[in-house]
Amino acid sequence: MRTTTSAARGKPLAVALLFLLLACTSGVVWGEGSLQVEQSLSPAQINVAGVGTKPDAATIDVSLIGQGGIEKYPVDCVVVIDASASSQLEDAKQFAYDLIGRLGNEDRVAVVSFGTVARLVVPLTWDKLDAKVAISNLVGDSKSALGAGLQLARGELLNYGRDDAVLAIVLIADGQNDVGSAPTVEGMVAGETGIRIVTAGLTPIINRALLKGLAEQSDGLYVSDLSSDSVDRVSDSLQITAAATDVVVTKHIPLGLHFVGSTPTASQVRTERDGSTTATWQVAKVGLGQVVQIEAKFDAPAKGSLPTDDLSTVSYQDFRGVVRKASISPLILSVIMPNRAPVAAFSFDPAGPSSGETVAFRDQSRDIDDGDQVVGWQWNFGDGATSNVVKPDHSYAAAGTYSVTLRVTDSHGAESDAATRTLTIGNGKPVPSIALREPGTLRVLTSALIGVDVLLDASASHDLDGSIVRYGWDLDNDGVVDQTSDKPTLSVSFPVAGDSTVGLTVTDDYGNSVRTTATFPVVSSLTTQRTIDTYLPNDATVAGAVVSATLTITANASLDGMAVSESLPSGWTFRSVEADGATVRTTATSAEWVFAERLVGGTQNSVREIRYELTAPAGTPTEERSFITLRGTVSSSSPRINETTSGEDKITLLKYLSIPVAISCWNTATSAVDLKLGVGGTIAFDQIQYAVSLWVSGGVVPRTNNGTIDLATLEGLIAYWLTGSSVYDPLP
Repeated sequence: MRTTTSAARGKPLAVALLFLLLACTSGVVWGEGSLQVEQSLSPAQINVAGVGTKPDAATIDVSLIGQGGIEKYPVDCVVVIDASASSQLEDAKQFAYDLIGRLGNEDRVAVVSFGTVARLVVPLTWDKLDAKVAISNLVGDSKSALGAGLQLARGELLNYGRDDAVLAIVLIADGQNDVGSAPTVEGMVAGETGIRIVTAGLTPIINRALLKGLAEQSDGLYVSDLSSDSVDRVSDSLQITAAATDVVVTKHIPLGLHFVGSTPTASQVRTERDGSTTATWQVAKVGLGQVVQIEAKFDAPAKGSLPTDDLSTVSYQDFRGVVRKASISPLILSVIMPNRAPVAAFSFDPAGPSSGETVAFRDQSRDIDDGDQVVGWQWNFGDGATSNVVKPDHSYAAAGTYSVTLRVTDSHGAESDAATRTLTIGNGKPVPSIALREPGTLRVLTSALIGVDVLLDASASHDLDGSIVRYGWDLDNDGVVDQTSDKPTLSVSFPVAGDSTVGLTVTDDYGNSVRTTATFPVVSSLTTQRTIDTYLPNDATVAGAVVSATLTITANASLDGMAVSESLPSGWTFRSVEADGATVRTTATSAEWVFAERLVGGTQNSVREIRYELTAPAGTPTEERSFITLRGTVSSSSPRINETTSGEDKITLLKYLSIPVAISCWNTATSAVDLKLGVGGTIAFDQIQYAVSLWVSGGVVPRTNNGTIDLATLEGLIAYWLTGSSVYDPLP
């Protein structure tokens, strides 16, 4: 067995160590090559032993983990063949063939031969056939450079061998050496570098002492003949399945910790002169992928922060036969005195709550240990409800007397005794609620229509600890109850538009009364909307132009007939376009429509649309611009309604148009300005041609106060035309 503090190929162990644990709970202690050692501590904090408070003992868990392949380690093997005159070369070749045939797919092989000189015939390769072919081509030589052959094989393995592979030299020779370096030191050097030398003697003359010595120095194997059994023995010696052997875990448990016992039982437990304890465990073998665990249990008689180890070590022989040794870094165990339980206390507000009323509970607990604090709360409110927050709010559904308890837990897990207080809950007041519904369907309404029956509904009113026995309605919100009933609904109608506020007072079976109000919009039974289209922005027009007006009337409730009236501006000509079933009459100052039919709200029959046209008076107005106002009404006798028409009502009458607007409205077919062509304000090709002709001739642009087109104006018109921009907007 070889002992070293270095990794394979002579790497210093201090460099190869993966981790030196300094944490206080767990981690990898050490890992090198084929064995990984992990150590953990649980729990990291215990109570002083002997006081009866758990946990009062801790466990160190040491895990020995075999590292490597799934079933065995791969092999990097150099077959060294004696080709000197004294050897039986053909027998050596056959032995090499048989041995190579037993190597697995994951194994590699190299071939070195030696005679007068040593040669690397085949470097390490997976191609076994290539190696066999090279061996078959070997020829005999005169002398024997055995030492040089071993050196050449060792160099190939150290330079190109895999870190996770068994490194082996299989020497097939008679052991004679008569040229070059002596082979006697090769066994020692191979052993120190983790290389096994397996020797097979070639008859008839064998230097058994040399061959056996090389094998023994490197933990290898010597076979004295080249039989099939010898091939099997050599092949079996290369199949390594143990990650580590002869594992020894030595833990030095320092003063302050008391070793209680372990699983498995320690091989040896010794008390040192200073009072510390040394425990040793021996593990014969750790296989590939195997985990061997050692659990050591200990306690502490006094509080403090204590290391778990002092000069503890793990030693073992790795899969190459090299003995390795490393220190185990300590974990830190905190030993404390047992924690005292906190004292629970609390208050509540208000002092005399009623059912349904929110009660605020406030923690007043304290912890008597310095630096400790309350971190957990268990409230039981006595009615089946619980909470775990520090300041809960709670309400009780029924009057009565309740026993409230609180238990608290501190940051070390200690729980207090229960603090208990009695809470008396009085009768709760009823809760009123008002909703507006449609009779029949009971659909919830957001507003009421003038003169249309609706249902005031107080059904959502409730009393948590009893029942509501009386509903008092104050329909005009003047503070006086107008109607009283033991039923929660009341049918009413509102006579005028606007917001209507209704008061409700509910009384429970204990005689408690609560009042609330609700405000509902009361809207007209119909809506009207006027839209005006002059074909120019801002509802502008010019003399002689036609203006379109549309009235949209929607019945929100059923109307028994309807009349519509519109004022007509003086001098303007009226023309009815669409009466939508109404009879139309025109006077000098107004237009009137009468619908002799029933309009049903909420149906397709609820909407009527009237369209008419107004033509502005001919001739040039006296003012640059003047404003015309349209007014109208919509009325019904059942229900009685008289509404002013809303929507657009202003027409701006312009004296003149600007040149760009006039050009955009020019109708080349009729040679006249047509405002309907100006919708959108873009200029067409025929209109730009007309503008060019006016520029050439110096003619006047119609409707523009005798405006003419100069070069700058024409440039602008062309730009509007080419960009497709509206003349009502700035040029891009």
